[in-house]
Amino acid sequence: MHLIDFPNGAYLRQSIESDRADLYRVCVQTGIIGSDASHLFRMPRMLGEIYVGPYLTFEPNYSFTIVDGEITGYLLATLDTAAFEEREEVEWWPALRSKYLNVGIENFTDEEKSLFAHMQNPPRTPKAITDEFPSQLHIDLVTKSQRKGFGKPLIMYLLKQLTEANSPGVHLHVNPINDNAIGFYEKLGFVIAHKSTDEWLMTRKL
Repeated sequence: MHLIDFPNGAYLRQSIESDRADLYRVCVQTGIIGSDASHLFRMPRMLGEIYVGPYLTFEPNYSFTIVDGEITGYLLATLDTAAFEEREEVEWWPALRSKYLNVGIENFTDEEKSLFAHMQNPPRTPKAITDEFPSQLHIDLVTKSQRKGFGKPLIMYLLKQLTEANSPGVHLHVNPINDNAIGFYEKLGFVIAHKSTDEWLMTRKL
């Protein structure tokens, strides 16, 4: 079932398990501020397994696939970030750590070494954020589907779903040098709530 139809024939639908490989591909193809990061990986699934896989597994009701001739993006959310991160620690990270430990760090690219270190101690979202803005969203579109006017209706659709589930607020992570993304989210009512070297947190009341 199409949840949103776009004039060019692209559409949004609920994600299904058979989308997983394509959505991991999208994650890599948007890995450098929306541009392709494939050249940084020998094991291209790693990035998607960290940033996309947990949503598909634990939040299927808030996992959506964008189809623009082929699968070109995803729209993901979790209703309760604190509970989601707890579940990741118990049910997701241990198996992933074991998988890549068996591969051997000597076989990793520099980017993969950094991600392997990340999965050893994934950062938790600050309680000050999750108390007021418990939900989290994540969206990526490959170059083919960028600058086509998809972003706003996709985000607004997801915000509606979270509002109907009685979430009081939502947050997202953004690269601090991604001025286009920051400006886009500000136009949708998000504000910068927390800054660190590698990423900023933006929040919006629902």
